[in-house]
Amino acid sequence: MLRRKRSLILPLALLSTAPLATVLLAGTAIVLGASCQSDSAGATPSKAATQSIPAYLLAIYQQVGDQYNLPWQLLAGIGQEECDQGRDPAPSCRPIPGAQGAGVANSAGASGPMQIGVGGAASNAYQQLRHYLPNPGLGPHDPTTAVELAALVLIKDNDATPGQPLDDYTAAIAAYNGTGPAAQAYAQRVLTDATAYTTDPITAGTGSCQATNVPVVAGTRASILPDGQAEAPADAPPAVQAMIAAGNRIDHFPYSYGGGHGHPAQTMSQTAPNPAAAPGDQENGGPGYDCSSATDYVLYGGGYGRSLLNGQVPDSTTLESVGSPGPGRWVTIYANASHAYIEIAGIYLDTAAGEGRPPNPPATGPRWSPVGTGPQGFITRHPPGL
Repeated sequence: MLRRKRSLILPLALLSTAPLATVLLAGTAIVLGASCQSDSAGATPSKAATQSIPAYLLAIYQQVGDQYNLPWQLLAGIGQEECDQGRDPAPSCRPIPGAQGAGVANSAGASGPMQIGVGGAASNAYQQLRHYLPNPGLGPHDPTTAVELAALVLIKDNDATPGQPLDDYTAAIAAYNGTGPAAQAYAQRVLTDATAYTTDPITAGTGSCQATNVPVVAGTRASILPDGQAEAPADAPPAVQAMIAAGNRIDHFPYSYGGGHGHPAQTMSQTAPNPAAAPGDQENGGPGYDCSSATDYVLYGGGYGRSLLNGQVPDSTTLESVGSPGPGRWVTIYANASHAYIEIAGIYLDTAAGEGRPPNPPATGPRWSPVGTGPQGFITRHPPGL
């Protein structure tokens, strides 16, 4: 990663060439297909952020920050330092949606708007980390992939712990640039930029992404479609709709005892869930989710990964004490020492739901069901406000 010129507050500008701008706008529609709101403090972009960060890139920072449980402002600060939010005219900085492979690098071997190392003095973080990407075929010139790689560099290479206040990332930011006084100065510039992007205290948190493609049914009660997917009630809060969208993302995975309890960046990812990061015993033939990790996943989807689950993937015993006591209006968590499941707007995501109850075949994994395992013998809890 190479230090680039910085300009904190600049007029919002389109990139230089019309064909690229057209592609970026097309990519923006895809990125903005979900409305992401972090459950962390300081999530709202400041005027400085909206004026100095292109809208498509701001949406990517927020999306990836939620995905990896890092402050999006931290990622934006790095993007400012490295390539002036994609405006640096150097070919090595150019954002190219859909770009594959390492792409054009600078003399140090850094490539893309986040200046990811692809060889040479900048090392080869791209090759080392690409298998963690939702799409390993994309390269560091693709804007979303660039920011995902930056998050992976911080976590995997620089020992950053997800879910921490911004100041706790000073060492990881410095390591992104290198070592010594220059790297320390780089970290302070990133922190200055990141702090300017919000007027509130900054902490990390996994947010809710209300997927616009989740099926919706009128009223306040969810329903289960013949294919096993669920429809979200139109009158439910966005967080509830987001949880149902999250459940739909994992309802095809098999049951795996202990599965889904690996690193939240992979197992709880709301864009590319990857339980293979912690496959468990693979009791049903492959990596999947067990009862508690499936429950955790939909809570992450609703934006409660940080505030309710502390950025972790707790087991069923721990779920006995999260949130507020008793059933909720919209969401109820059922937990005991051996099992957990969750009710959302009148339907249940339960790994025991596949015991012959239509439309689910027997012994499947996390599936929607009109009834739950309990409630006898379970402690009930709910997210505050739901």
